[in-house]
Amino acid sequence: MATTTTLANPAVLINAVDYTDQCTSAVFTTRYESLEATAFGDTARKYTKGLGNHELTVTLMLAYDTSEVEANLSALVGTTTTVVVYANGSTSPGVTNPEFELAGAYLESYTPVNAALGTLQTVDLTFTGGVLTRATA
Repeated sequence: MATTTTLANPAVLINAVDYTDQCTSAVFTTRYESLEATAFGDTARKYTKGLGNHELTVTLMLAYDTSEVEANLSALVGTTTTVVVYANGSTSPGVTNPEFELAGAYLESYTPVNAALGTLQTVDLTFTGGVLTRATA
């Protein structure tokens, strides 16, 4: 029987700082390059898994205090860091709360001001590359 899980409260840590209370969206894409493995005599193309090129995009509400989003994340632009997403809010991995960690993820750009009248400021951060691990214990 198929089951569906609605992620209503994932936990998000960037560079070991918990941004769960400021995060409104997290999209983790696991991607591997396809390498052609077709040989003479094959009647169709065949592929094998190549290098990983994973991506995590998060949307955070901007805050400018000393230890808040803007101050912490502006220093990460152009560097690599570790980002972790837990499926169900707790920062303890388990069968129903898998941990997805992207170690050595690169943050290429950052928008420190994203303002519009009458709305909360948010920023979309996209972390690319790095080594992906999935843990349930």
